[in-house]
Amino acid sequence: MAIIKAIETRYKGYRFRSRLEARWAVFFDSAGIEWSYEREGYEVDGKKYLPDFYLPKFDAFFEVKGTNDFDEALLQGLSTGSEKKVILAVGDIPDTDNWAEEWSGFTTFFPSDEAQQEDGVAWGYEDVFLRCDGCRGIRYANDIYSLMKDGCCDGSRLMPLIEELDSARSARFEHGEKG
Repeated sequence: MAIIKAIETRYKGYRFRSRLEARWAVFFDSAGIEWSYEREGYEVDGKKYLPDFYLPKFDAFFEVKGTNDFDEALLQGLSTGSEKKVILAVGDIPDTDNWAEEWSGFTTFFPSDEAQQEDGVAWGYEDVFLRCDGCRGIRYANDIYSLMKDGCCDGSRLMPLIEELDSARSARFEHGEKG
């Protein structure tokens, strides 16, 4: 059986463990979302764990997994123990040509009952980063409820970050290129 290993990739002075992680860094830069990479490790239920990204504006960790092979209990433990959201991205950067058909958004782990709303609707699935078409601010919300703008401004709605996702998908790092 062949052993497959991710290719370490350099971008902005960081050595990412995979190109997929580097592409998410390109996405954050394109969207103007501040990030830090592998800033601090934690012990979660006796296991050492180093989150991929920390997003200060959202007070959340952002985890990148190439496949559905991940430990959900570990991510929930990280969220609960750190009292921060953990945003999970599984698979490739979404193809914006097939946005609605092929990508269901991120999964968010919450530190407590924060995910439960008064009406009993659980949030945390199919979440996305959205830009307000009024003030241009970035929000992290459930795409289904994107019209609920939390009063950020008088803009009409929140829009997916299509150009930023396209930038991340098209980033190339071969032969010393920097994204």
